[in-house]
Amino acid sequence: MVDDSDEAVWRLVLSGDSRLFGTIWDRHRDRVFRHLTAGGITASSAEDLTAATFLELWRRRGTVRFVDGSLLPWLIVTAHNVSRNAARAKRRYERFLAALPPPAVIPDPADPIADLDDEHLIALRAAIAAARPADATLLAMTALEGFTVREAAMALGLSESAAKMRLSRLRARLRTAVTAQPLTEGRS
Repeated sequence: MVDDSDEAVWRLVLSGDSRLFGTIWDRHRDRVFRHLTAGGITASSAEDLTAATFLELWRRRGTVRFVDGSLLPWLIVTAHNVSRNAARAKRRYERFLAALPPPAVIPDPADPIADLDDEHLIALRAAIAAARPADATLLAMTALEGFTVREAAMALGLSESAAKMRLSRLRARLRTAVTAQPLTEGRS
C-alpha cells in the first residue's frame, strides 16, 4: 500500500523532490481559495492570498503541522492569518494616506498658453462646430486621421466628387472665419 497522504508527500518534498510541492498545491488550492472567498474576500484578492498562503507553506516548510496526515488544516489557519495580515496592512496604508497633506496644486505650464484667447483658434472651432456633422467628420477623417478623400467618402456614403466639393466649401468657410479675425500685436 502506497502512502499518498500529505505528510508522506511532504517528506518527499523536504528530501529534495520539489516538483511534489505542485501535488500539495493541486490538492488544496481550491479549498484555501474557497475558504478565503467565503470570508468575504474578493476573488482577485483571494487568488493573491492563496498564493501567499502557499508561499508561507514553503517558507515554514520545516515547521508545518499535519492533522491526520493532512496539511489542509494548517493551510486554512495560515490563509486566515495571511488574510488578517493583509487587511491590517491595508488599513495601515489607508491611515497613512489619509494622514498625508493634500498634494499641492501645481499649475500646468501649458495652461497659460492654451488659455490665451487666440481669436483664430476660437473662430476655427466655431466654424467647425457650425458645419454639418458629415462635413466635420469628413474633415477630421482626411485632415486628422490620414484617410484619403475616396476612403472617407466611402465610409460616409458619399461619392468622391461630392466629398471633394464638401471639403472645398468647408475649407473656404474655415479660411474666411480665420482670416476675418484681426491679428493682435505680437501674433503671426
